[in-house]
Amino acid sequence: MKIEQRALRFHCAGNALIGIVDVPERPLARGMLILADSSQYRSGSHRQFTLLSRLLAARGVAVLRFDRLGAGDSEGIPALQGGEDIGAAMKEFFIHVPEMKESVILAPGDAASGAALYAVGDARVTGLALLDPLLPQVAAGVQSPALHYGPRSAADRLLRRAAAFRRAASRVVGRETPTPSVPPALAQALGGFGGRVLLVCGGAGSPNLDAARALEGQHPRSRRVEIAHASLDARRSAWRDAVAFACAGWLGSW
Repeated sequence: MKIEQRALRFHCAGNALIGIVDVPERPLARGMLILADSSQYRSGSHRQFTLLSRLLAARGVAVLRFDRLGAGDSEGIPALQGGEDIGAAMKEFFIHVPEMKESVILAPGDAASGAALYAVGDARVTGLALLDPLLPQVAAGVQSPALHYGPRSAADRLLRRAAAFRRAASRVVGRETPTPSVPPALAQALGGFGGRVLLVCGGAGSPNLDAARALEGQHPRSRRVEIAHASLDARRSAWRDAVAFACAGWLGSW
């Protein structure tokens, strides 16, 4: 199938956002908007979003991916980022693919919360594909930290990695392991979302498997797919392909 790739420049709150849309010759009524997390740009780690877009477009699914406010080539201040840039991207998506009637949002890592909170307020969004979703980690009796939707600084990411290392070390020495907590706002959003939810995680040993299971319990029409031994930053082509085919199969199943 012939695929046209278009570079996009659109605006959100006076800031220019940069994106790319892959439009099949005969697009299906359901498209996909890819929402990068705080550690990635529109191409994705190891170009996984670029390759996923091509695979889906070859099956007739139009795909838009973009740099969020203050990330990559887009303008803006990350600290001010909420769901406004998602709405701006969704509007642009439907303009460029008028054959589309609905869209799903694919969101990896810490983008899962922002995607769910946006989706519940936009009737055009009929599905959420959450890859290795990241939730706040809390021990018993400790309050869950506030949700964070914008890209984090390099220092913030280093702190998160250090926290992950400490959690792993605590498991080795037998200390209490923090468990994922679904923040009330996110639980309410998922509970009120009328579409479908796909949760893709790395299987046994994945640091975010418990988070995926916790989110699965918040939505009655959710499906969890575990890819054994996979790291969903898609460093290996086999893992990347498995994620792509899981998403493609889910999109065509309803």
